[in-house]
Amino acid sequence: MFPTMKDTMQTSDHAPAAKRRLWPKLLTLALILGFAAIAAKLLPRGYSQDFSVIGKGSNVMVLVHDHNTVGSMETMNAMHKTRDDYDSRVEFLVADRLTPEGEKFMLAYGINSVALVFFSPNGEKLNVIYEQQNEALLRKNLNAVFHF
Repeated sequence: MFPTMKDTMQTSDHAPAAKRRLWPKLLTLALILGFAAIAAKLLPRGYSQDFSVIGKGSNVMVLVHDHNTVGSMETMNAMHKTRDDYDSRVEFLVADRLTPEGEKFMLAYGINSVALVFFSPNGEKLNVIYEQQNEALLRKNLNAVFHF
């Protein structure tokens, strides 16, 4: 009927043991969440297809992209490497040739194949480059076209 000394001791022994088993689980969860947050930050950001930003006060560079061509993929890779350095000065957009939005962009601006298209803040088409870009060449072209 009444708890014995042995029952009382077992109960008090279990409470600290439960607390001791809980904090490693919480620490593990915190570490997993921390690593997931770091991994998410390291993932490449996507590119917008919102062409309405052209002519709205920012320099804009549009890659007319075709994921089936090596040159287009190389240029996309160069964009990934340079974007963080120019992000505050240039809007980077992608017009995928294989989508209705990409086709519409190409028709509107007279682009017939994979290219980089540069626009001034007022929307004027400044330059079109049809050659494959590596990181150094893309930086050179960004600096020349936008006078950085």
